[in-house]
Amino acid sequence: MKLQDEFLKELQAIIGQANETVSVADGSRVVRGQIEQCELLAVAVSEFVLKTNELAGADISKLESASQSLCKRVNYLLEPISPIETDADGCVVQMRSNPPLQGDNSRCYYELFLRRGGSIELCRYEKQSGAARVSVPATLTHEVLGRLVADFDATVDEILAS
Repeated sequence: MKLQDEFLKELQAIIGQANETVSVADGSRVVRGQIEQCELLAVAVSEFVLKTNELAGADISKLESASQSLCKRVNYLLEPISPIETDADGCVVQMRSNPPLQGDNSRCYYELFLRRGGSIELCRYEKQSGAARVSVPATLTHEVLGRLVADFDATVDEILAS
């Protein structure tokens, strides 16, 4: 809970500000968010990641299992998340909104990566018809960001315990 509480405390300190990086640490775990805009209830975040060297020895089966668990826990985003690809050589599991949010001429989706090198990362993308996808800020409430911190932290604990 320390990471979650500290991250939310830092968000409170930047309400009304833009283009800020919020970073908090607990031991070797660091949560960092690139905040495009922070308002009283919601945040536009373009990059959100938990980094730790604790996962340096994790094998792909542990990451796959943890990604399944993470997808079940993170059930509060706009779209449900599910694993879509595993790179055994790079020891990375990629998760994505399934299904993505469909617009008239676009799709928006979350993408998460769980990496053995020691990170869990969330990004939001938009894909317009006939164009390459682009990274867009995810608009999330403070509560949702706090839950993500707690869920990312719990995923690291789960990998270490397995």
